[in-house]
Amino acid sequence: MDKLIGKTFVISGMSIKIIADDGERYETRNITTQETIFFKKLVLQNAIKLGKAEEILPLDDKE
Repeated sequence: MDKLIGKTFVISGMSIKIIADDGERYETRNITTQETIFFKKLVLQNAIKLGKAEEILPLDDKE
């Protein structure tokens, strides 16, 4: 879970990109509104484990 920076997730209807590790929380950017949102690491990691947050994988341009 430590290598989440740069990854994009859908959580609570938002598409967010993790842009920085800020100690106890992640600094993220809402892709639609460009707002900065801070998530506690434990909350985001638990959402991922429970299937409440889903990673958006980049499209492969080679196909």
